[in-house]
Amino acid sequence: MSETSRNKIETKIFKSSRGEFFFAADFKNYGTPENIRLTLFRLENDGLIERLAHGIYIKPKKDPLLGTIYPSVEEIAKEIAKRDKARISATGVMASYLLGLTTQVPIKAVYLTDGSQREVKIGNRSIKFKRTVPKSFAIKDELLHLIVQAFKEKGQRNITKEFLDIIKTSVKKVDKQVIDSQLKYAPVWIQKAIENLH
Repeated sequence: MSETSRNKIETKIFKSSRGEFFFAADFKNYGTPENIRLTLFRLENDGLIERLAHGIYIKPKKDPLLGTIYPSVEEIAKEIAKRDKARISATGVMASYLLGLTTQVPIKAVYLTDGSQREVKIGNRSIKFKRTVPKSFAIKDELLHLIVQAFKEKGQRNITKEFLDIIKTSVKKVDKQVIDSQLKYAPVWIQKAIENLH
């Protein structure tokens, strides 16, 4: 591998700020896939970057007390979506977790996407991107979308007073105009439940 392509990769990473993500594909103009992989592997061994998943690296943030600070699954999912120029939205348990309805970080975070369907392994966790129809993104407001997904995850028959009390805080944060214009894309039973809370 030529020194220049190795130097280019190293320089780019050295100059980057801590917490920045890198995809192996970011360096495709700097050398062959094998050479890029070897350079990244060496930089990983040197402790400059850490590999989060296949082809995904981060220049980790360091804290004097906490040590290495890793990004959340949500941050990683958003970075992958940005790279793929795809839209994503959390669904299922992940939506409930982001709303504070559960404190347990899901082992498998599921996101709806209009990009490629795939699963990315990150340590003992995974992010699953599930291809969906554009209609799934009709609710553009991220918070309202999460609320609707949390209701779906819970299921109409399992809605409890406790669930409604917790989710009410999030519902109150959604702008009335957003409710008026976007709630119509949710199932009718969810529309009624949210209108009662707002």
